[in-house]
Amino acid sequence: MAESTFRQSFRRHLREQTIAAARALTIEKGWDKVRMNEVAEQVGASRPLLYKEFGDKQGLGEAVVLQEVQRFLVGIQQVLDEHGDSARNGISAAVRFTLDEAEASPLLAAVLTSPRTGEPRHDTSMLPLLSTSASMLELASESMVAYFGVHFPALDAHDVAEGVDALVRLTVSHLVLPSADTQDEGRRISEVAIRYIGV
Repeated sequence: MAESTFRQSFRRHLREQTIAAARALTIEKGWDKVRMNEVAEQVGASRPLLYKEFGDKQGLGEAVVLQEVQRFLVGIQQVLDEHGDSARNGISAAVRFTLDEAEASPLLAAVLTSPRTGEPRHDTSMLPLLSTSASMLELASESMVAYFGVHFPALDAHDVAEGVDALVRLTVSHLVLPSADTQDEGRRISEVAIRYIGV
């Protein structure tokens, strides 16, 4: 039992350290220039061990993106809780928070300015992970749907699920291809969800 607990603790520590190292390297020089052997060196582990834990470089990239998304979700949840009496205000505040945090995120800045490589299906940059990560979209959607379920149970559950899905996808699309006027874009994104859900 003690050996199993130690293994789990070691694996968790290795994972956290590896994600932190990959994040720092991405901010420093861009994901396309990050190499698995470089990350392994920084955390004092073998490259095969990292491949065993993450599968490949894309798996590590997904872990880095997912950790950043979870950081966003904690903040979004706090913002939503502050607006438990108004769905309209909650949606607007959550979108505004996400866009503001994204603009200030050094990791996201590194991802968005990282050069694309090759055809879309062969792209090894981190950018596609922002828009294709099912885990990211699901986590964000679940957080918003739970908020409506707790604070506004009278709203149609199907409309809420559909509206939230559109809201999350539009917000992520803006992060990938931002417009010049973030404030106006945030208002438009919020309005789409507000009208669809019917609040």
